[in-house]
Amino acid sequence: MAPQNLLIDVRTPSEFSTGYLTSDMAPTVNIEYQLISTLPAVYAEKGIQVTKDDRITLYCRSGRRSNLALQTLREMGFTNARDIGGLDEARRVLDREQVERQGKGHERVKSFGVLVEGLKALEG
Repeated sequence: MAPQNLLIDVRTPSEFSTGYLTSDMAPTVNIEYQLISTLPAVYAEKGIQVTKDDRITLYCRSGRRSNLALQTLREMGFTNARDIGGLDEARRVLDREQVERQGKGHERVKSFGVLVEGLKALEG
């Protein structure tokens, strides 16, 4: 079985309810950092079997809690876990990786340029 991509927001449920990051690689799941050891059970409830080889991506508000969760997962034997930091940094990482997967980096830059030109026109 090929490794799966798992995207986990380790903030509190109340923080998660205010909004979370999304990616085309996997649905975002909320597991508080103190409860990260329950990751296999949380996914099992969704009918997904997690293996030690799955690619696990963690983020939180500032990066502190996701780093603590990463250490726990590594202690549990998850070798492909990574922490992409706080919300702003994580958003940049996920966006960049999505563009790379889609092979449309040039279109994104072009659309950003169009946005800047539009803003300049509004100011003028």
